Amino acid sequence: MSQYFNKQVFKAAWPICFGYIPLGVACGILGQKVGLDAFLMAMMSIFLFAGSGQFIALAMIGANTAIIPIIVTVGIVNLRHMLYGLILNQYISKESFLYRLIYAQEIVDETFAVNSVEFQKSNSQWTPKNAFGLNFVAHMGWVLATVAGVLLGSAIYIDTGLVSYALIAMFIGLWSFHFKTFKLVAVGVLGGILALVLSLWLDNMLNVVVATIVAAIVGAMVDNGDEVDKK
Repeated sequence: MSQYFNKQVFKAAWPICFGYIPLGVACGILGQKVGLDAFLMAMMSIFLFAGSGQFIALAMIGANTAIIPIIVTVGIVNLRHMLYGLILNQYISKESFLYRLIYAQEIVDETFAVNSVEFQKSNSQWTPKNAFGLNFVAHMGWVLATVAGVLLGSAIYIDTGLVSYALIAMFIGLWSFHFKTFKLVAVGVLGGILALVLSLWLDNMLNVVVATIVAAIVGAMVDNGDEVDKK
């Protein structure tokens, strides 16, 4: 058990859990406003572990949207998780099918960012079991925060502008782990600029998906070019 939950895992997980407090509470409050109780909110957070996806789903539920459009929209918004899974699979490919099935369910932006950084560190001692533990702790932090939001929903009001600010601040904090070389920063900036430009034509977070793919391809091409030059 200590392989899954230890000091190293909790040290890596606490910034994610801390960032989930305002976001999860806000999500729970929104869930309470559209008619979800604590049990339904917990079930939603367990089976749909995706902050942006949950916010969108709850907003669409509140607008009395049919189930199929909700499923399609949430699926499109979370397409990037497939990319995350492909990238992380190289580190967990030797684990059991059940492990990988559960692991895939708990891949989100934050756990992907932290796990990818930990796996790529020089002389890394980060194991698939550590990664699983991180995912589980982060997931439970999100579930507890959303349930707390439902319970406090009738007494607390949170401006959606503050929620957006907290979400952006958390992603910037996670991105800061990559501030190691100019190329890494440049690829991140390129992805952000592309996402803003593409938002003029693409909806439903497709701009983020396309921008991420393009920036990743550019970054890979630059790395390959540098390796060729060195040879």
